[in-house]
Amino acid sequence: MKFPGAARHIGKILLVLVLVACLGVWLAYARLTGLVQARLKTIIGPDTSVGKVIVRWNRIELDQVRIARHGSGPFAERLACERIVIRPSLLSLFSGRIDISEILLEKPYLLLEIQPDGSFARILAARPAAPRGSSAAAMPVRINALRINHGAVDLLDWQIARKGGIGVSNPRERYHLTSLQELSFSAGAFTVPAAEQAMPVRLEVIGKAGGQLLITGEIAPKGFESRLKLNLTGLNIIPYRPYFLKQGDLDVTAGSLSATCSITISRRILNAPGSISLKGLTFDHASARGTLLGVPAWALLAFLSDNQDQVSVPFTVNGSLDNPRFSAQQSLVDQVATALSSKIGVPSVSNVGKGIMGIGEKGFKGLFGITDKKK
Repeated sequence: MKFPGAARHIGKILLVLVLVACLGVWLAYARLTGLVQARLKTIIGPDTSVGKVIVRWNRIELDQVRIARHGSGPFAERLACERIVIRPSLLSLFSGRIDISEILLEKPYLLLEIQPDGSFARILAARPAAPRGSSAAAMPVRINALRINHGAVDLLDWQIARKGGIGVSNPRERYHLTSLQELSFSAGAFTVPAAEQAMPVRLEVIGKAGGQLLITGEIAPKGFESRLKLNLTGLNIIPYRPYFLKQGDLDVTAGSLSATCSITISRRILNAPGSISLKGLTFDHASARGTLLGVPAWALLAFLSDNQDQVSVPFTVNGSLDNPRFSAQQSLVDQVATALSSKIGVPSVSNVGKGIMGIGEKGFKGLFGITDKKK
C-alpha cells in the first residue's frame, strides 16, 4: 500500500532539516569569523594596513596586507602579502579556543633586518594589552596548518657592513642585502601563545643568485626544541662574501657551496654535524699572496686543481643559544677553516675574522617580540 501524501510530507521535513542544519553551520561560521576578527585586532599594530577584508561564510580573506618600516635606507615595508586566507574550524565552538583549519599566505614578502648590534628588528609592533572583558582577545589559538606560497625574503644586514666585511652590497650606505626567492613553507599544528609541542615543518627556498635550500623536520615554537635536516645545493657564494672573508683575504670571484646537516636543539643546546663542499673557486689576483679562511690561497688552488676543482670537509657546530658569545656562523667558519688546513696539509696562517653575525639569544631576541622567559 502506497502513501504518496506521507512521502511528500517526509520529503518536506527532510528539506527543512537540511535547511536548518545549513543555517546552523552558517551561523556557527559567522560566530567563528567574528572571533577571529576580534583576535586579529589584538595583533594588528599601528604600522599595519589591510587593503580589503572579505568575510565569507567559512573564511576570512585579507588582501594587500602591509607592515610599514621606519628607518634608514630605501626599504618601506617589513612585510607585504598579496592575500591571506584564514579558515576557522567548527571545533572552536566546543574547544574553548579559536581553532584555525588553515592559514594561507600567497606571495608574501618579508624584510629581515639585522641591526648594528646584531639583533633582529621586530616585525610586529608592540601589541596593546587586550581590553578587559574581551573573551575573544584572551582565547588561545590553535592553527592546524600554515602554508606559504611563492614567498620572497630580503636579509638586510647593518652589522656586517660596520665590521668591514668584504663585498658589501652597499658600502656607501653601510648595509648588505641578500635575497631569497620562490620560498615555500608548510607547518603542522601549533598554538598561540607558543607551546612546547613540536610541529612538522618544511621550507624550500631558492637563492636569487643561485642555489636551493631544503629544510625538513620538526620544531617547537617555544624554546626552539628542534630536529631538522638541511640540504643545500649549488649556492652561489659571491653574495655571501662578507660572512666568510676578512681583511687580507683574496677576494673570491666565483664559487658554489653545497652542504648537508642534521640540526638538533635540545634544552637550548645546538648540535649540528654535517659536511660542506666548495666547488669552482676562483680568485681576484690569484697569483698574489693571500689567504682564504686562514689557508694560503696558493695551497688551496693547488689542491683544487688536483681534486676535480672541489673540496669537501666535515663540521660539527655545538653551543648554547643562551651564551651571548656563541655564534653558530662564526663557529662554522672556524671549523671549515681548520678542516681545510688539515685536508690540504698546510697550517693556518691567520685567524678567521671575528664578529660575524651570530644566531644566539641576542640574534633571535625581539624578532617577533618573543622573550622566552625562563621560569
